[in-house]
Amino acid sequence: MMNTSKTCIIDDDEIFVIVAKKIMKVAGFSEEVTNFKNGKDAIDFFRENITNATIIPDMVFLDLNMPLMDGWDFLDALDQLDLPKKVKVFIFTSSIDPKDEKRSQDYSIVERFIEKPLTMQKLKLISESEETES
Repeated sequence: MMNTSKTCIIDDDEIFVIVAKKIMKVAGFSEEVTNFKNGKDAIDFFRENITNATIIPDMVFLDLNMPLMDGWDFLDALDQLDLPKKVKVFIFTSSIDPKDEKRSQDYSIVERFIEKPLTMQKLKLISESEETES
C-alpha cells in the first residue's frame, strides 16, 4: 500500500478519528497523521504554514458536518489559498444526500466522495488510485 508522508483528518467525530488513525497505522498508509475537530482550526493551520510545504499535508480526509466551520466552508477557504503543493481532499461523510456528492464535484481539489466509515478496503482504493496517478 502507498505511503503518504502527511495526512490530515478534519472531523469532530472522535471515534472516526481514532478508528481512521488505527487503520492507517496498520496499513502503513501515512507517516504522520494530524487532526482537527473543525474546519476553522484546520484552515488556520494551513494559513499559518502556507509557506512551508513540508508541514502542509499531502492528503486531507474531510467531514462535511462540523461546528464552527463545516467542510464546505473549509473547501471554499482552502480553494482561495495559494498552497506550495497540491493537497488532495477526500470527503468522508455520513451524508447520503446525492446533492452533497454532486456538489463535491465542483471542487477540483476533491479527489473522491466516500461514505463513512473508513475501512481498510476504502483506504486500499485510495492508495491504488494514488499509485496509478504517480
